[in-house]
Amino acid sequence: MKAKFFDDPETFHNEAVNLIYKLYEESIEKNKLFTLMLSGGRTPLPIYEKLASEYKDKINWEKVHIFWGDERYVDQKSEDSNYKWAHDLLISKINIPTNNVHRIKTELPIEKASQECEKEIINFFGEQNPLFDLILLGIGEDGHTVSLFPSSDTLKENKKLFTVTPPSGTPKVPRITATYKLLNNARNILFLSSYKRKEQVIDEILNNPKIAEEKYPAAKIKVKNTYFFIKI
Repeated sequence: MKAKFFDDPETFHNEAVNLIYKLYEESIEKNKLFTLMLSGGRTPLPIYEKLASEYKDKINWEKVHIFWGDERYVDQKSEDSNYKWAHDLLISKINIPTNNVHRIKTELPIEKASQECEKEIINFFGEQNPLFDLILLGIGEDGHTVSLFPSSDTLKENKKLFTVTPPSGTPKVPRITATYKLLNNARNILFLSSYKRKEQVIDEILNNPKIAEEKYPAAKIKVKNTYFFIKI
């Protein structure tokens, strides 16, 4: 676990993009491919913009496959859609093949959308326990990550890679989310979060992980190469 705090937003964004690019280079060298799972929320949006501008030509996007860790059950053109923000700020600005973008299909019935998402990932990786090169995650004020919320039954799911949540969070809508089975099998995890209004949650996760595990879903991420980039 490696944690960095940033009091300058520009440095926060630059360091995050630099790390993503470093992990991209390592993955391309080893496997000729880079699998990236994106986070929702507002914190990573400037990072998506930087990837689309400063790294547009540095990255061979034909070698990159983009997935999402969770999605609100809304139309893909909704302002509340994680896909829409990533599409508008990143995907639409780069030369990435359509087949390399693996969105969660919210136009389907929600259970079907979750099943199709899992099936697509298994087919892509060719195995039941896919190993993502990098998963971006956030931390909510209640300690949730992706759409794994405190006291939710989804926290107990240990067979599926994706599952459906009841209406939760803001906006309070049903969601489709990755489970710990998928998240904890990643090569690298990068948490991107602001510190404001989350001080206690983040401090406990970093300094008292055993206690934090009992309260915060984000604390249950157990990947050796886990990075916390926190914007003060």
